[in-house]
Amino acid sequence: MSDYTPEDIVKHSLKGNGADVKDAIQGVLADKVMRALEAKKAEVAQAMFNNAVGAEKPEVTTPQNEPNVETPETQTVEA
Repeated sequence: MSDYTPEDIVKHSLKGNGADVKDAIQGVLADKVMRALEAKKAEVAQAMFNNAVGAEKPEVTTPQNEPNVETPETQTVEA
């Protein structure tokens, strides 16, 4: 995280330090982006794990639902 605050941008601007203003702006923006990413990461993780616990079981197809598949009941035994 950055050590810059919006007040630092104003202070450096009033002093006329262009390079310091640029660094402060980049630091403040990077901090805001990092906070937003952390919040979104927590939100996605919460949604992902909540859905996994209560998720429905997937539908399983059985051989009876598929054509041309011999099941043990329909197989003929030759003697």
